[in-house]
Amino acid sequence: MGYSFLEFMKRIGIFIVCAQSFLHFSAGKAYEKYIKLLMGIMILAQFTAPLRAVLLDGEGELWEEVERFQTELEAAAGNIVWDYEEENEAAKALEKEVEAKLESVAGEYGFAVREVKVYGNPPKVEVAVYKEEKKEGRIQVEKVKVGNRIEEEKEETVNHTWKYHEMKEKFGFALNTDEAYIVIREE
Repeated sequence: MGYSFLEFMKRIGIFIVCAQSFLHFSAGKAYEKYIKLLMGIMILAQFTAPLRAVLLDGEGELWEEVERFQTELEAAAGNIVWDYEEENEAAKALEKEVEAKLESVAGEYGFAVREVKVYGNPPKVEVAVYKEEKKEGRIQVEKVKVGNRIEEEKEETVNHTWKYHEMKEKFGFALNTDEAYIVIREE
């Protein structure tokens, strides 16, 4: 087997072209199916020659050719530079649009959106929010409560969780998607 895999494929390709031209210039339609059958058998016979060399010969020349072809292919693939700049720009534009839609919803709960990340696999939207500082010039003091601090912390945690759940629902409504795909992270 003194020829490479590509030479083998070239030979079969040339044979198919010659066979089709022979079929085109043959005597008539009556013999067309017999000629096609004969061409199919001849093509199969050409494929059996390398297979016979692999199965009967212990030298494995075909395997050497396949490995050489694979190393050439891997070397060529190593030289390819994968550039996804356009795809990254589209993702950034999508994230900016989502951030603009969610900014007003977050403002209703006293938060501002710091950043939005959109992931494709698995699909999710991660929204980083932070407590928005009020810039009115006046200092407001919250109500001073006297009581059990542990109960207040529990109540505050429940209110905080409820607020996130409600905000997550509104985010889903604003984006026309299921809230299960939205993750809110406070920074």
